[in-house]
Amino acid sequence: MKRLLGTFALVTGGSSGIGAACARALAAEGAGVLACSRRLRDGGPHGDAPVKVPNLGEVSLAHLDVADEAEVRQRFGELPELDLVVCAAGVGTFGPIVNASVAELREMLEVHVIGTLTCAREALRRMQPRRKGHIVMIGSHVVNEAFTECASYTAAKMGQLGLARVLAEEARPFNIRVTSLLAGATDTPIWDDRPGFDRSKMMKPETLASFLVSIVTRPEMAVEEVVIRPPAGAL
Repeated sequence: MKRLLGTFALVTGGSSGIGAACARALAAEGAGVLACSRRLRDGGPHGDAPVKVPNLGEVSLAHLDVADEAEVRQRFGELPELDLVVCAAGVGTFGPIVNASVAELREMLEVHVIGTLTCAREALRRMQPRRKGHIVMIGSHVVNEAFTECASYTAAKMGQLGLARVLAEEARPFNIRVTSLLAGATDTPIWDDRPGFDRSKMMKPETLASFLVSIVTRPEMAVEEVVIRPPAGAL
C-alpha cells in the first residue's frame, strides 16, 4: 500500500543528492512531487514550457531559487494542494576563518536561512487554512559540534535550526508538523571539492530519504529534531 497516495509535496534542492533522493522516495509512496532547484529548467529543452503539475506517484522538475521571494511564491502556488515541503536546498564552501569570504557566507545565509524562511512562510500560508501539513528541513549535525574549516556553513545551519524551532511552535496550533533532520556525512556532491574524506563510510542519500518517509507517514508522531549519522560517526 502506498502510504502517501493522494498527497502533494514540494522538494527544494531536488536536482541531486538528498533532495533528489527524497523526491524519488516520496513519489514511490504515491505522492505527486514537484522537485525544484536552481540547476533545473522549467520544462522543454530550453526551459520554455510551463511547469507540469505532477501526477500522483510522479516527480516533475522546475527551476527555483529559494532566495527569490517572487519565484518561491509562484512555485508554491502551482500545486493543487500542498501537504509536504522538504527544504533540502543547500550550498557549502569550506576553509579556515582566517581565509573566510564574506560573499560566501552571505550566499550560505541566503540559501539556508532566507531560503528556508521564504519556503516555510509560503508553506504555512497554504497549509494553515487546511489545518494540516508537514515541513521538513534538512539540517546538519554541525549545529551540535564544532568542525574546523566549517564556520560559515555552521553559522548558516544554526540559523536554519533556530528558525525551525520557532516555526514548530507557530505551526503547532494548526496541526502542522515541523521536522529538522540533522544529517551527518552523506555522500552528495558537496564533498566533490573536499578530498581526504572516505565517502564509502558516509550515508547514502537514499538511506536518509527512506528515514524521512518513515517520519512523514506517521501523522500520530511529531518528530521535531533528530540527528542521523553514519555508523562511523563524525567523519
